[in-house]
Amino acid sequence: LELRGLPVGHLPVIRACMDLLGVKEVLDGRLPQHALAHVSDAECVMAMVLNILSGRVALWRMDDQLARLDLDLLLGEGVDAAWLHDTRLGQALDRIDEAGTDSLLSALVLRYLDNHDNEPFSVHLDTTTIKLIGAYEAAEEPTPRHGFSKDHRPDLKQPVFGLSLHGAVGLPLTMSVSSGNTSDQASNRDNLPRLATLLPDPDDVTIVADCKLVDATTLGQLSGSGFHFVSLVPETFNLRGDLIDEAWTRHEDPAEWPVLAERPGKKKADPPEQYRGLSLPAEINLQLSEDPDVEASHETLRGLVVSSDRLAAKFEASLEGRLERERKAFVKARRRVLAEDFACQAEALTAVTPLLKRLKWWSAEVSAAAEERVEKRKKRGRPKKDSPPPPTRTGWVPHVRFERNEEAIAAARHRASCFVLLTDWGEQEWDDQRVLAEYRYQSLIEGHTGFRWLKGPAAVAPMFLHKPKRNRALGFVFLVALMVRNLIQFTLRGRMKDRGRGVTHPFRKKTDDNLTTEMALVWFEPILSTFVRLPGSSWRRTPVLVKDEALDILDLLGLSAEIYARPPPR
Repeated sequence: LELRGLPVGHLPVIRACMDLLGVKEVLDGRLPQHALAHVSDAECVMAMVLNILSGRVALWRMDDQLARLDLDLLLGEGVDAAWLHDTRLGQALDRIDEAGTDSLLSALVLRYLDNHDNEPFSVHLDTTTIKLIGAYEAAEEPTPRHGFSKDHRPDLKQPVFGLSLHGAVGLPLTMSVSSGNTSDQASNRDNLPRLATLLPDPDDVTIVADCKLVDATTLGQLSGSGFHFVSLVPETFNLRGDLIDEAWTRHEDPAEWPVLAERPGKKKADPPEQYRGLSLPAEINLQLSEDPDVEASHETLRGLVVSSDRLAAKFEASLEGRLERERKAFVKARRRVLAEDFACQAEALTAVTPLLKRLKWWSAEVSAAAEERVEKRKKRGRPKKDSPPPPTRTGWVPHVRFERNEEAIAAARHRASCFVLLTDWGEQEWDDQRVLAEYRYQSLIEGHTGFRWLKGPAAVAPMFLHKPKRNRALGFVFLVALMVRNLIQFTLRGRMKDRGRGVTHPFRKKTDDNLTTEMALVWFEPILSTFVRLPGSSWRRTPVLVKDEALDILDLLGLSAEIYARPPPR
């Protein structure tokens, strides 16, 4: 009797979830298989997703990796890993770009929304940059260019990657890949028309984003599309400072502001950190027309001023250091002034006065005193013993006495401990607590359900693709992988909460109802596909051994252990 084992781990779970999303069905409908092709473009995409979610970041020589797995169980009987070589995968990326990544992603999203409750939901919008390795001399769009690098690698070319997620599930809704020097505002405006065509009723959709959403043109486009929005007001806007000052004028003690939310302290003994806030009318101009000759419309929106205990503590912790740095910078600049000669008191005071403009949190009282100064000798070296003493003259020296500017410090404390959210929702429809809670969910797109996963475990970059347009197609493949990953996590957490019991954590050995996808799939790592055969017969797959915790996870996902025993149809 001969035995052999091929690793599969959690990959059959990934394949089953791709079937739930209809990845193969949707892509086969829009990318029909060529008669001479051994595998379809949809199967190439599924192979790349399996590769990404198995922890391998490179697409190079993926066929060698797949050859070590039970590929029949993952892609169907008869699939040969040699068919999924680099050239074939590159051809699949070309066809994805030709078919349109927007069209393919929209089809997947609409299929998901049709099969689930279509309730009003929020969309979290953001952009990031992806560093690329290679010269990329081609001029085709999206063109890799040098720009503001959020990866802190200005030496590398980059594209700008825009993404929007369904707030509840973390389901990717739209994506955009723009040239590397595209501004965040332009990238956001590029995503909005895609959302308008994808979602059936924009009136029920709230766009949530960081401060790059707040400008006259983008807000005007949002208003024209019918979307609601919640966004952070940039620090460079006078509106932010005006609203904060008005809130502190109404209530000088922030303890009088209503409590909107709390978060646990850093230590168990620490009191909870609170968010308190006030809603105020916010006057702002919106560019409702794309015609630059049309004047902006003056609108009254709602600004929510939020005071954060954490931001206040952060300001207090850094205050003394900031004061000392500002004082040292002034003294250093003053030394250069003192190196000069001042013939009178007025001249000395006039030289120091411009430096006072640099003081932000200090107030300085300047005076000048006459001092005897020894003139410099004309000849170098030690003077002779009988030489007369060097002549002296009266010079005026400025003196500065520092005092903390408590009024300026208080104003800075107010602004540093607060942030301002802008929304078009009225207080009757959305109270202050809901507006703040929706903005705090922005971590969905910035955290491990969005960019942190794409640029961390998935590691979209660095890489080199010979054709720049393949960057857009590859971005679509990574979004499919993110879609599968977030769907598993959302489904697991929701159903664990419904039944009131979690799953044992693989490392902490205690029940956890907040498992991430990565931790849940650890229970499947040791699983092998085992084959047996007698001399002269063919190989036969035997039942696999699955741990109880893995069976529990399969049950929560609505899957059967049969996915480890029966290859899917092709």
